[in-house]
Amino acid sequence: MDLLRESDPLSAYYLLDSVTEEQFNPTVHLNYVPPEKKITMQDLLLNQSATATPIAGTVPFPLLSPRGVRAYRKALFQQNVIEKCASSPFPGTLVLRDAVKHSRFIRDFWTHPETMRIVSDASGVPLEVVMPTEIGHTNIQAEGATIAEMVSNLKVEPSVEKLELSPEERAYDPLKDETSIIPWHYDSYPYVCVVMLSETDGMIGGETYIKKGNGEAQKVEGPQIGHAVMLQGGEVQHLAARAKGVKERISTITSYRSKVPNVYDSSYITNIRPYADLGSLYPEWTRYRLRKLRDEITHYLDKTGDESSSFFQREELQSIITQQIEYLHRTSRQMVSPEYQQQILKKYGKAAYYDVFRIWETVQSLPEFESLASATDQERGWMPESVYWMDLQKSIETIRMKGPLESTLGTHVWSKPRKFYMGDELLRQGLNEVFLDWLGSSGLWDIYSKR
Repeated sequence: MDLLRESDPLSAYYLLDSVTEEQFNPTVHLNYVPPEKKITMQDLLLNQSATATPIAGTVPFPLLSPRGVRAYRKALFQQNVIEKCASSPFPGTLVLRDAVKHSRFIRDFWTHPETMRIVSDASGVPLEVVMPTEIGHTNIQAEGATIAEMVSNLKVEPSVEKLELSPEERAYDPLKDETSIIPWHYDSYPYVCVVMLSETDGMIGGETYIKKGNGEAQKVEGPQIGHAVMLQGGEVQHLAARAKGVKERISTITSYRSKVPNVYDSSYITNIRPYADLGSLYPEWTRYRLRKLRDEITHYLDKTGDESSSFFQREELQSIITQQIEYLHRTSRQMVSPEYQQQILKKYGKAAYYDVFRIWETVQSLPEFESLASATDQERGWMPESVYWMDLQKSIETIRMKGPLESTLGTHVWSKPRKFYMGDELLRQGLNEVFLDWLGSSGLWDIYSKR
């Protein structure tokens, strides 16, 4: 087959030179220097939850050598990786997922014992990769309206070309500008390591802002080329500022969870479902969660050993069992039917999916909100046989007992004066698709859309 024929929509991919990966060697490709400062939860005026470490994140620190940066870029831009892993959520942004399944260098870099030692040391807790599909997720800002156009501008050698900035661009403030590359959010997984693969000289923006306990935003400078930052992104709310003034910005990210037994794992796959291959994601998600469950049970058995019944701690065991039931419960709920998901995304759009919290805040201000939400939940005409109704009743009982609710936004006690509705429950679980469906069934979506 002629790969360069004009009728082939992927023909532009093959304009990149065919490359051969280097073999990862930590003594050659790493240039690690420990972070000069680690930011604690206390520094941010935040309460430490059961995440096993008080460290919220680090300032940027050297990780990859110049040769390591080029070797990583070389691995990313292979024809097979681009063809199998590239997608574009919107013009000017290219996403590469699952590159680890097509690149030995990327796999070996992220899973090498030395790299694992580095990220664990920086986080203050032993870590392990969540699952293969979350190794080396890569975000690329590049010129071009299509994948082919963006790929044609990518080279193994990092671009040093700068763009002329207007006065408005130089005054860019991501805390006031709605074009932040990623708005305020929590990550899908407890810990992330972000590595910069582009030159940042002349770049405006590109930093991360963390929301402190008093509502203020603390800036963490973006990493320079070859540098990394660690962030406990599942526990701290943060914003990623858009980079301006450079032709490319390439960052690669791997997600982790703590290896410490009996530590709450706050992972959700809400943010990932719309763009992931669910046929690959769900099996990996299931295996990772079941391994975590196995490790918890093994830890308990090893700890108790052959002790006599006089050492049996019934309350402790019941607590462990309850935790694991909840863990399996959340594991199952996160695997939304692919067909149902596509149906909802087609009807409401991905923009609405990622904007559900703002939509919900707006909907609550509508005069019809209380009556329509209450009637929908009382009548149960929407998904009458769904397990979500049992979830809702359990959360309502937890609220009555003044207990905390676990959610995609962390752990909190319900403090609003109004009733807790199904919409609240679905957002608590990170079921954005199902929330939009409920909102449409209640009639609130139509009123919101026409306002």
